[in-house]
Amino acid sequence: QSLNSLLFRRIVTDYNRKYVSFYESAISQDHTTINFTLNFARNITVDLWLRTTIANRVTKSEDEYRDVFTYNVNLCQVMGRGKGKSLINYWMDNVLRESNMPRNCPLREGNYYMCNIKSDKETIPRFIRSGRFRLDSNVYVRDWHNDNLTNTIFYIDIKMK
Repeated sequence: QSLNSLLFRRIVTDYNRKYVSFYESAISQDHTTINFTLNFARNITVDLWLRTTIANRVTKSEDEYRDVFTYNVNLCQVMGRGKGKSLINYWMDNVLRESNMPRNCPLREGNYYMCNIKSDKETIPRFIRSGRFRLDSNVYVRDWHNDNLTNTIFYIDIKMK
C-alpha cells in the first residue's frame, strides 16, 4: 500500500519556558501542510532527543488510541548524518526542507521556522493502514535531567491506496 492522503486535523503544542519562549503551529486551510515557529530562549549546548509515539484510534471516541510504534532518537546524530534511507531521515528532510533550522548541533538561541511540512509517500511506513492517528512528539535533552523542550500532539487522518 502507498499513501493516498494525509490530513492534519488538529495540533496541540506546549513548551518548557526554561528553554523556549515561543512555540506555535498552524495548519493550512486544506489540512495538507503545517508550519511551526519556535524561539529558543537560550543556547541548547547538548544533544536534542526526539521521542515519538504513533497511535491508531480504535473507537469513535476521540481519546481512545492504541500505540502502533514508538521511537527515540538523538536528533543531533540524525541531523549530522545528512541524507539517509531510514524513516527518521525522510521525516527530518521533510521537516527541514523549508526551514532556517540548522542541520547540526548545538542550537543557538533565536527564532526558527519550519514551513510547508507535508507528508510524502516515503514518510509513511507501508504497514500503516487507513485511519485516524495521534502522533505524540517530545523534544527533550537527556543531559539536562530529561527536560522536555517541546511537546506536540498531531491528530491526523491517513488514507492509503
